[in-house]
Amino acid sequence: MIVANGGTHEVKGIMLDKSKQRINHLNGESFSSMRNLRLLKIRNVDLSRDIEYLSNELRFLKWPEYPSNSLPSNFQPQKLFELNLCHSQIQYLWKDMKAFERLKTIKLSYSHKLIETPDFTRVPNLEMLDLEGCTRLCKVHDSVGFLKRLTKLNLKGCKNLVSFPSNVSGLKLLKILNLQGCSKLDRLPQNLEELEVLEELDAGETAIRQVPPAIARLLNLESLSFCECKVQGWRSLVLPRKYLNSMCLSLPPLLGLFRLKALDLSDCGLSDGSLPSDLGSLCSLKELKLSNNNFVSLPESIKRLSKLKILCVENCQSLQSLPELPPKIIFVGAEDCISLEDVSNALRGGTSPNFQLHLFNCLKLHENLGQKNNLAIMLLKQYLQQPVNLSCQFHILLPGFDIPEWFSCKNDGDSVEIGLPPDWLNDDFMGIAMCGVFEPALENLDCITRMGCSVSIMGNRFEFYFKIPSFTAVESHHLWLAYISRVTFDFGESSAAEGSDDKKCKVIKCGIRLNKQDKNYFQESSAAEGSVFHQKENYGRPGCLCHLVMPLELESLLH
Repeated sequence: MIVANGGTHEVKGIMLDKSKQRINHLNGESFSSMRNLRLLKIRNVDLSRDIEYLSNELRFLKWPEYPSNSLPSNFQPQKLFELNLCHSQIQYLWKDMKAFERLKTIKLSYSHKLIETPDFTRVPNLEMLDLEGCTRLCKVHDSVGFLKRLTKLNLKGCKNLVSFPSNVSGLKLLKILNLQGCSKLDRLPQNLEELEVLEELDAGETAIRQVPPAIARLLNLESLSFCECKVQGWRSLVLPRKYLNSMCLSLPPLLGLFRLKALDLSDCGLSDGSLPSDLGSLCSLKELKLSNNNFVSLPESIKRLSKLKILCVENCQSLQSLPELPPKIIFVGAEDCISLEDVSNALRGGTSPNFQLHLFNCLKLHENLGQKNNLAIMLLKQYLQQPVNLSCQFHILLPGFDIPEWFSCKNDGDSVEIGLPPDWLNDDFMGIAMCGVFEPALENLDCITRMGCSVSIMGNRFEFYFKIPSFTAVESHHLWLAYISRVTFDFGESSAAEGSDDKKCKVIKCGIRLNKQDKNYFQESSAAEGSVFHQKENYGRPGCLCHLVMPLELESLLH
């Protein structure tokens, strides 16, 4: 610990934090006699003079907000393995070429004055280079492309970066390359296939329009993003539709990306035919994000994505239908797809046991449904026809004004009660279906919310909440339908969880129905009743009471 401005030859380590110790300032000359200093970790300390000397015996140097514009010119630590100068005033690390043979980590994130990186030729063992948020950085030295031990290169948010090494043949161990937000970067290296072990590539929010075909030869790639990759200023342009295709991201065939788990092509200006025809060959893909694009339909090959769990197509305003989805799908987000008319085939191939479908503001769906909201019941029927799903949970959100006639017990407001026969808890009881209609909410629900219900059965109370993402203002009445299986209920003890009155949407109608193991459970009624599913039950108490508490702010539920 430093307690005065004088230095000492005996000091080998300094850890100093102004927030924990009463130190007003430190004289930069204090380091001049610390020849044996090996560890230097300083935070929130003011310097009265520039630093002219740092020990060449240093192994570890961490100095957030480092105040000088460069390291001392005579600084040549042969044993330094980590250099961390985040949020610093550094303009350049060193000039010419310097040898740092043991240096493994360089962190200069949010050093806003850094203009270019130094020559790394004699830093052969560098494993991590973090330059995130270096907003004035315009050039990465070509020597970076030959760092044979580099595993992570982070250039996220370097919005003035225009030059990236064209040759990356030396990056044999690179696993993570983050170029997100490099808005002036318009191309990737042509020899991308040299990145043999690359697992994550994020080129979102760049000026890249052409993806090199070599990307399909990155056999270890697990995560790939080109989110918002289109011509700069695209949002403000008004052009005839015939020009749209020429301005969207151009994608090569994807065959060969057998390990790719996540693909983000949101806001890329993609239209029909832009998605590669071999999309279905991505046999390891679990998450596909295609939001804010211009296509009318999705390729049928999506159903071949056997491991796909998450599909996001929010705000695809030209999308008219959802194709058959793969059987392991657990979440489909299609909010604000204003042209969406048909989702009837979506669950034909089956779903994962716990499934969610969000169709906020897809108002054309309701226009094509008639008055009885049969789509919700049809989707539930498709779900329950799969034996594995009889023991799990399911919920969907879609436009709707009325509780479907299929529900045996309905009521105005946010609660409904159904009578139970004496022998109701038998082998035929499979679960409970419930639904509610909520009014429009003109404000944006931009917080994480939950939708759920409180169910009381013979004095046992249960709380069920379904986490949903934030969504925009709800422009019409919407229907929420959920199914909760028998195995989810534990009748040995009751739940004491409490809800909240801080609701963003008002529930105006709700309904409930017990699911029994009955081949006629979804039997259609006569044509005179509008071909709706119909079954009435009315028994005396004891009863089942359902109280809807949706949607709620997540924070309100946790306090």
